[in-house]
Amino acid sequence: MQSIICTTSATQTQQMEREWFGNPVIPAVEYSFSTDGKNLIYRAAQAAPVQPHPEGKCGEFREELWKYDTAEFFIAAESGSPYVEVNISPSGAWWACAFSAPRVPLTPAVDWAGVQAGGTVSQQGWQCNISIPLSLLAALGITPENCRLAATAILNSPDYIYLTTAEDTSGEPDFHRPQAWPKAVLS
Repeated sequence: MQSIICTTSATQTQQMEREWFGNPVIPAVEYSFSTDGKNLIYRAAQAAPVQPHPEGKCGEFREELWKYDTAEFFIAAESGSPYVEVNISPSGAWWACAFSAPRVPLTPAVDWAGVQAGGTVSQQGWQCNISIPLSLLAALGITPENCRLAATAILNSPDYIYLTTAEDTSGEPDFHRPQAWPKAVLS
């Protein structure tokens, strides 16, 4: 499924309706990508219970968010390298890392100054969002006009289910497959 990056004020919401192995996810996870010309903005939400990282605080950088329920996305240069993984907890805590190849962190590490994140959890469900300066991505050679992009999520902690918009879901869940992420479409 191609991810759409909206470049106008009208954001187009998409859905992840199936988990890695093709089983339906009800209710679906809704997500969107947009840009305001200065930032790439990702939003995700689901009308379902969620278990965010217990130490994740809204707007704060926090490692290992993936050990609990988290929305994520991966964005790469059109060639697939370098790429960035972004995790955002429903609580609004976030984490990001740039990679030179699958699971090989880029050195020196990227300074993520300017990233802003938020999120809310209620009995009706959760929503989260993150805004990443386009200048940070451009410094890595990644632009919305020429990128590979996959929305992902890890839910149902501790009995994880893995959701992705990647085109290849063969084998065990592995989001670090840049060549499987579809080319983003601008609208």
